[in-house]
Amino acid sequence: MKSPGETALLAITVGLVEFVHGALLFVLLPTLVAERLGWPMGTTGAAISAYFFTEVAAKLVSGWLVDRLGSRRMLLLGFWFYFAAFLALLLSRTTWEVFLSLAAMGAAASPLWPAALTRLSRSAGAQVGEALGQMYSTWFLGAGLGIGLATLLSRTNHPNSLSVFLVPLLGAALLGWLVPGDPTSAQPVGARPSVGQLLRLVGASLAKLATSLIPQIIAAGVLIPVVVPYLEIVRGLDEHQLLVLMVLCMGTGLLLLAPAGRIGDRFGRRQTYGLGLGVVAVLLIAVPFCHALWVLALDFIGIGVGYAFVLPAWNSILLRLLPADIRGAGLGIMMTVEGMGGVIGPLVGGLLWQWSHPSAPFYLSGGLLLVASGASVQWRSEAVDR
Repeated sequence: MKSPGETALLAITVGLVEFVHGALLFVLLPTLVAERLGWPMGTTGAAISAYFFTEVAAKLVSGWLVDRLGSRRMLLLGFWFYFAAFLALLLSRTTWEVFLSLAAMGAAASPLWPAALTRLSRSAGAQVGEALGQMYSTWFLGAGLGIGLATLLSRTNHPNSLSVFLVPLLGAALLGWLVPGDPTSAQPVGARPSVGQLLRLVGASLAKLATSLIPQIIAAGVLIPVVVPYLEIVRGLDEHQLLVLMVLCMGTGLLLLAPAGRIGDRFGRRQTYGLGLGVVAVLLIAVPFCHALWVLALDFIGIGVGYAFVLPAWNSILLRLLPADIRGAGLGIMMTVEGMGGVIGPLVGGLLWQWSHPSAPFYLSGGLLLVASGASVQWRSEAVDR
């Protein structure tokens, strides 16, 4: 069983990577890098899709390797590879160099969450929702601080401003060496399922969630390349107003993640997930209608509250559906499916902005989440709540 210190160390290392991950996808690419190369929004969306494409493509293999090589080794490999790829991105000056660096970063990120969640699920037991809430609190904190810092740096346009993000990546890579080694598996090698058996086992688990999974993962990716540009260009927010808005949204989610995870454990994860996702959907559709800044702030706070209930419940459901002996590979397959939204969504979001209207991605994302929320009502409650 993992000690609290190990869990905290694991959360900190992943949070440091998410610090850079959030800054990169939500701010650095749509603003600094795009401006440096003169990209239109459609190309920016395609660049983000390249990141997610390689992450998705490598997730199947990396999840399988977590079960074979151990989560610690895969975490270290991911941390150091991500650091090197981000350094290459800073040195990039042409479009193809940026795309290649982003592809390498996506591949490096692929083992991080399967490895982290596999370790976490071994000791959480029935309280997996609360443990996931704590893990995602660190994720929210890291991503929120990264977005905030990147927003401030985006106004400086200093050529060395991006290099500050090497520090948290190096910190994660060094702290990763302190994560204890994996316990020796009690399962004999010969008892491990074949690839075909693995796909059947995971497929049977995910089939219970398919009607909600597909619209949810596409909706999540649609807004990635457009949120910050929308708030800056369309709504005219300055960097301080944008920072406050992001802190309100992320901070609210951060404070509520662990309590929301406990609520899901106690009252039912399916109900918690469906209700939270429905709230987020309505509030996303409402964003273009929030003309006053204080109304927009309340809307973003509501989105943070909704996601605080969605994230622990959703991942608790996934972990409890996947057989324990193939959880790493199962998470890899699951995150591959989820990652398709990262490949398709940003491209769709960028093109909707460019060809239709900047508000269109919010309508599409909210509509898809409403479909996902409604579909969760049809899940078999005994399959996902226990």
